[in-house]
Amino acid sequence: MFETIYYTFVSLLLYFIILFFSQVLYSVLKRKKTSLELLKIIRDLFKTIVFIVLLIYAHILNELSLSVNFVSLFFFGSCTILFIFLFTKKDNSHYPLHTKVSAILLSPIIEEVICREIAYNSDYVLVSYVLGTMIFIFFHFAFDFKSIIYFLCMSSLLFLLREQSGSVLNSILLHMMMNLTIIYRK
Repeated sequence: MFETIYYTFVSLLLYFIILFFSQVLYSVLKRKKTSLELLKIIRDLFKTIVFIVLLIYAHILNELSLSVNFVSLFFFGSCTILFIFLFTKKDNSHYPLHTKVSAILLSPIIEEVICREIAYNSDYVLVSYVLGTMIFIFFHFAFDFKSIIYFLCMSSLLFLLREQSGSVLNSILLHMMMNLTIIYRK
């Protein structure tokens, strides 16, 4: 379990270093009078790709299971959407394109790879759950009680899907579906 915790914190450190450099890249490119929306999408895409490549290069991310369990995904997806509609308010916010791309396509990859792949250890399921959930809540800057409970529930659904299906891809797809539902719910 020590190795799992170690790799989790190394991956978090790598992520924050990449986050810093992606902001530097964005600042440099911003001077070129290009569309800020496009630059933000490029920045987030750069951050995601470099992060995954570095994890593979550092042998932190070795055997990424990419099998999809459609039955589990449908069941957990239905539970998640029901939860969102029952326990959250409609959000009439207008989100810019880069926010939609990042929240729906890119952030779930980074968050799930860290919280439910690297922090996951099948020999220590409870510790993996606690570690992944704490990081997930931290990633969403959820520090008030209501937000902590909400993200705890979401993290639990994502973790249960990961545990049941044996594949992080299912959690990534469910996370994308969650964010899509939240962003486009009217």
